[in-house]
Amino acid sequence: MDKEKESIFSKYYSYWFVLPYIIFLMVLVLFPIFTNLSLSFQTEGGFIFTNYIEAVTDSVFSKITFNSMLWTFSSVAIQITIGLCIALLLNQPVKGRPIFRTIMLVLPWATPDIVAGVAWQWMYNDMYGVLNDILVKVGLIGDYLPWLGFPNLARAAVIIANGWKGFPLAAMFFLAALQTVPVSLYEAADMDGASIWQKFLYITLPSIKPVIITTVLMTTIWSINYFPLIYTMTGGGPVNSTDTFVTFAYKEAFKFLNFNSAAAISNISFILILIISIGYSVFLFKGED
Repeated sequence: MDKEKESIFSKYYSYWFVLPYIIFLMVLVLFPIFTNLSLSFQTEGGFIFTNYIEAVTDSVFSKITFNSMLWTFSSVAIQITIGLCIALLLNQPVKGRPIFRTIMLVLPWATPDIVAGVAWQWMYNDMYGVLNDILVKVGLIGDYLPWLGFPNLARAAVIIANGWKGFPLAAMFFLAALQTVPVSLYEAADMDGASIWQKFLYITLPSIKPVIITTVLMTTIWSINYFPLIYTMTGGGPVNSTDTFVTFAYKEAFKFLNFNSAAAISNISFILILIISIGYSVFLFKGED
């Protein structure tokens, strides 16, 4: 019997070493999830879904939903477009390519979120910001603009800042994918007289399509959940014009101490992320088999 137990232990001994980590990870992940769900359903004698109903029927909810969708899809479009263009440029055999890669990719991505937010906030400053100074000197505007003071300008400002902060990751993914494309395909296309656009359309894009799909999905999820840059630059203002689900839930919980409402809003955000993820998977991977 002892030999049988010993053989079973020796057969599965690797799992015993991993078990404490699994238990710790489950507690670390599951406890906040159950706590969040419990808070979202706690009410003072009301209906169990009261917090969700109040969150959805709040006059600010429609604005937050619009802001979240605009923020997410605009940020993803900017990061994917710029990232792909930069990757194509950095994939060219030029001298000093490692230096350009460091400056264009590592520097923005390695900059801490809070530092990037403060830097962009100073650049957008309506009194001594460098952006206003440049635009006035080139004659595009007649006077300094409070970029973070008007709702539409503030939305555009934080989206542009997030595009600068996030495009290096997409560029690194695309650059790695471009370096796996066989050079022989481009050589054969040159022999057939294909143009640069034709090589990009019929060789480059199909070759890196799986990476593009994955990067779009990951960037979308990260953008929905992104918090530091918005809160550092605008705090969600002016008049909730830059508030997303994440920033609004944070303010509900830690500024107004309304933890139940914040929990409900965060769960609604999770449901939206889940729907978007499933939609991406169904649409983008359709026909891949």
